[in-house]
Amino acid sequence: MTDREQFLAERRTGLGASDMGAVLGLDPYRTPFQVWQEKTGRVPPFDGNLATRTGAWLEEFIAQEYCRETGQRVQRWTACLRHPSAPLLAHPDRLVIPAGQYRAHIRNQVRTDKGLECKHTSVYAAGALSEWGAAGSDQIPARFLLQCAQNMALANVPHWDLAVLIGNGEFRVYHLHRDQELEDLLIAEGSRWWRDHVVADIPPDPRSEGEARQRWPRHRTGQTLTLDDAAWQDFQDYRQLKAEAAALEERLTALKDRLYPAFQDADTLLDPAGRPIATYRAARDSQRTQWQALAGDLLGRVYPDEGEKAAAIERFTTTHPGARSLRLLKPTEQP
Repeated sequence: MTDREQFLAERRTGLGASDMGAVLGLDPYRTPFQVWQEKTGRVPPFDGNLATRTGAWLEEFIAQEYCRETGQRVQRWTACLRHPSAPLLAHPDRLVIPAGQYRAHIRNQVRTDKGLECKHTSVYAAGALSEWGAAGSDQIPARFLLQCAQNMALANVPHWDLAVLIGNGEFRVYHLHRDQELEDLLIAEGSRWWRDHVVADIPPDPRSEGEARQRWPRHRTGQTLTLDDAAWQDFQDYRQLKAEAAALEERLTALKDRLYPAFQDADTLLDPAGRPIATYRAARDSQRTQWQALAGDLLGRVYPDEGEKAAAIERFTTTHPGARSLRLLKPTEQP
């Protein structure tokens, strides 16, 4: 088993520090249902995507920048930390080497009072900057706060720093301190969730249409269900919006029926001031050959020459003009 395979296998035996945000509904990218699927083996363990691979590749750079900015040294940590009684795991990025010491851990024994988490975030991510406080504070996104809190609990250290590279032009360091009340919440909620869903093999409530279709792929004939107040309100809102969408679609159709004839054969449309606002151009013509009919025609001939073949192909091939499509231009875009 490779190191990566061992890491993924270990992750199935408990809730990692990066799982807790999803379990508590605080991770915009993962849901409790997805975590349950992974922990129960219903889907392969998440092995990363482009964003996570980019983050892993940048981890060493971020750690080096942290050392350069703070003057401290760090040591990589590769072992799995486990809570003695709760199903909680942690794989910290780095441990900070204490001043005057050479190492932060010896034989997988923590010998420091501080750890480090390395993160990279895009400046374009929804709410990316609004979730982060000023450098030097402890104001970080909730899912990362839970991750650092779990790391502190399992490593049994009082402090944790989080270094983040925002885009490729801003670097910040945040300082977090151990919070016993938050740790108790993590342990209690993590234990309850693991017991109620993984051990009991009962999925948490789906949070999307896709998850609901996975949870209940078939209906039960004759089964009825009375909606609670929240679901009833959602249903009414959905029905109203669906009616409004249908009305908008009718208006769009009516507008197209009036506009498209007005475009005539122009390929570029101008507003009254003479500025380009849209193009109305046809795609390339396409050709379709009736190959089955062509084969039947050629089979009835004795050794047709190339000219006969070409003529037959032309006879069974029709040209279809490309459809015109309307493309609206941005104010600064040229046709």
